[in-house]
Amino acid sequence: MPSSPDPNVAGESPLRSSQTPWWSLGIAFLLILAGTALQLRPELNHALFRLGNQAAGGPDAWTAGIWAGLSVAGLGLSTLMVVMALDRTRQAALAAALWCIPVAALLTHLPKNLVRSPRPPKLWTADQLWVIGEPIVHSPSMPSGHSLTAFAMATLLASAMGWARWQQVAVFGVAALVALSRVAVGAHWPSDVLAGAGLGLLSGLIALALAQRSPLQRWLNLPRGRRLLAVLELLLALAMLVQKTGYPIAQPLQWTLALMSLCSAVSRWQSADAPAGADARVARLVLPCLLAGLALAVLLRNASWQPVAEALRGLPAWAWLALCAGLWGSYALRAERLRREWGNWGRANRPGQPMLTLHDSVDLFLAHNAALLVLPMRAGEAGYPWLLNRRFGIPVADALRSLVWLRLQDACVLGLLGLACLLPGSPWLRLGAVAGALLVLLVLLPRLSNWLGAKLPRWRALQAGLLAHRDDRLGWLLCLANWCLKLLVLGGGLALLAPLPWLAGVSAAVAGELAVALPIQAPAGVGSYEAAIWAAGQWLQVAAEPARLTSAALAVHALSLAVALLSFALYRGVAMLLPRRTSFKTDFAADAANVTASQRSADRPLP
Repeated sequence: MPSSPDPNVAGESPLRSSQTPWWSLGIAFLLILAGTALQLRPELNHALFRLGNQAAGGPDAWTAGIWAGLSVAGLGLSTLMVVMALDRTRQAALAAALWCIPVAALLTHLPKNLVRSPRPPKLWTADQLWVIGEPIVHSPSMPSGHSLTAFAMATLLASAMGWARWQQVAVFGVAALVALSRVAVGAHWPSDVLAGAGLGLLSGLIALALAQRSPLQRWLNLPRGRRLLAVLELLLALAMLVQKTGYPIAQPLQWTLALMSLCSAVSRWQSADAPAGADARVARLVLPCLLAGLALAVLLRNASWQPVAEALRGLPAWAWLALCAGLWGSYALRAERLRREWGNWGRANRPGQPMLTLHDSVDLFLAHNAALLVLPMRAGEAGYPWLLNRRFGIPVADALRSLVWLRLQDACVLGLLGLACLLPGSPWLRLGAVAGALLVLLVLLPRLSNWLGAKLPRWRALQAGLLAHRDDRLGWLLCLANWCLKLLVLGGGLALLAPLPWLAGVSAAVAGELAVALPIQAPAGVGSYEAAIWAAGQWLQVAAEPARLTSAALAVHALSLAVALLSFALYRGVAMLLPRRTSFKTDFAADAANVTASQRSADRPLP
């Protein structure tokens, strides 16, 4: 009996007539007719434009970065990068997007050359409208290419990705915001936006029909097709970095989109021979990157880069050396913490076996840290148990318990430092809050946990597994020393660049590190780190300008990321040149095999 086709198998198109209903075509023509009718009534068209443009706030409002970022998100380059990052399984939306490129280009440029409608900045003077970014004067206005592209890609994603209804509504909501941004930045009339939205829907429906009748989707699912897509994503990331969009304020969104595309390209290349959807988690990178780019565009809209650049150039040699040495010192403390962690585990579980040396611990920490910086939403945490199991043969369950314990230690220490630095009030009030928190951690929580263990056997087993061999007080001291050193270094950098009082710089650095611990964020915490430091500056009412504080935060963050990634690359390069120590993974595997064999012999019945 033949099996039914699997929609996840390469080449099987998930598109169905129910997902592309007939009334979509009707809505497209209604939008085109509405745009045409509004184009024929210039008084109403201009009145609606003035209303929307003035409501946006202009280039000096805090929303200017959002409107400029949405306009950049509506570029064909941006939307193609987003679709490529989202479609990780069937490649149906991506195949339709590739067909949509010539269709959308035709439906954009043909009406522009036929209508030849002037842009708002060409008809109105600078005191009659708000213009965000560089004014567009020479190219025709009707229809809006950004609106067309946004609605075309929304149509493809809503129809080809198999999304829930709320996701489909959300993607069309984003497309509508992109269309509204063209009025907000002073680039298009409302008639252009309506016609562009209708032509975008029409372009998407045509591209879906063409994709259903072509073998492109099946070819994209082949290994060579995936590798070609990875190369294309890499080229798109480079193009996005050098693209002149006319909106300098939205350049942070270009950075985060390029980072998203780079991560997607690497993942697609590595999983080219894997089953479809093996790297589906990469799709979760899209929303954090978009939000981080928009947040940075808002925070850095008035960024004073020149003073920060001058401060960086004016930093003495000792400051650079102190920053790098302090970060390397914090790495050494973390590595020693790992060495003691697994040394204690080895004495309890593998007596007589060699355990991690300091060299192994440094290598493990740098690799795990690099994974955390590159992958979004703390997905790099999975590298810790994977590396321990792959390199040293440590069971994944024990590695996961170690990771949970280390993160609990970090949360406790960082939370106490946050209370000490960010709590409003007198120093005595902060000291009292820290003392109260220590009382809860050292007295009340252990008693509560023991009480739960007496009532719940599963909780008792979990507690025993988590706290086994972890009564080493030196581990807590290493954790505290690591965070204190790191925060002193980063806070000192902020104090030098903003400029800030030294204690205020350390407090802002604590806020940044607390924000980076959140799970929803872009790779390396880009955006959330700077936003937290800006919020801490407002909370503490520091004297530094908010824009300059955000610029200093971005500079310190970039410096710490560069030191972390370069340290990993240099350490791995040097380690490859040195003779490698014999791995003890085989010893652990032999031990496990011997234990299993002895258990089997013990269970075998006597003759």
